[in-house]
Amino acid sequence: MPKVSVITLTKDRVAFLERALAGIGRQTYVGYEVIVVDDGSADSTQNTIERLSARGGSATGGKNLKIIRHATSLGITASRQEALEAAAGEYVAILDDDDEWVDENKLKKQAEFLDAHPEVALVGGGIEIAKFKNKKIQKFRPQSDSRIRRTMLLRNNFFTSTVMFRRAAALQAGGFLADGADVAEDYDLWLRLGRLGKFYNFQEVFTAYRQPSYNKERFKQFLAKQLRLIQKHRDDYPFAFIAKVILRIRILLKD
Repeated sequence: MPKVSVITLTKDRVAFLERALAGIGRQTYVGYEVIVVDDGSADSTQNTIERLSARGGSATGGKNLKIIRHATSLGITASRQEALEAAAGEYVAILDDDDEWVDENKLKKQAEFLDAHPEVALVGGGIEIAKFKNKKIQKFRPQSDSRIRRTMLLRNNFFTSTVMFRRAAALQAGGFLADGADVAEDYDLWLRLGRLGKFYNFQEVFTAYRQPSYNKERFKQFLAKQLRLIQKHRDDYPFAFIAKVILRIRILLKD
């Protein structure tokens, strides 16, 4: 049985997906499975996954590849939850289809850390973002549990494609909850995981990250969801009042 389940969601981004799966296959850690959720792709995603699966080896991260296909899109939240429930690993890592792991020891470092620190529920790491003229910038979030919690209502302190978390804790927390918005489902789960265990962020770059482009309406949905989460977790994390004021101002500026 695999120790780690890697979850990758994809929809109509076959070129990115192939790169992401190849990056998984370069990991030095061997005790993992890969779960790919094809959320209703209309391009050649299905054929590409089947080809990579038949090839095996580093192209897919080995033989432990599970494929979940949706005839029509169910959305990000439902797809993440379906994959979480299908996962066999003790730990779950997420790699979105348009991102890529650049540290070949990423899974090894995080799995060993969780083994050694049973009080920790969620770990993350740093990212690099490509900018103009081939320049890259690196971003990190606070390392220690206390520092992460201090600003957890002000921003999401975990980059999704860097995380690894305990599957049992995630299920105990309710998993990825559908609420009609289909945004910030990861942030929602992280906040609930913080009730069950500690946080930690490696100060190392794990992932080449591709920034999403949200239209105005979707971005407003994201801010509204964040405001609801602040209210929900106002007693779990500090600075809830300040976080609400900042979010209300940002929402007004988007009107």
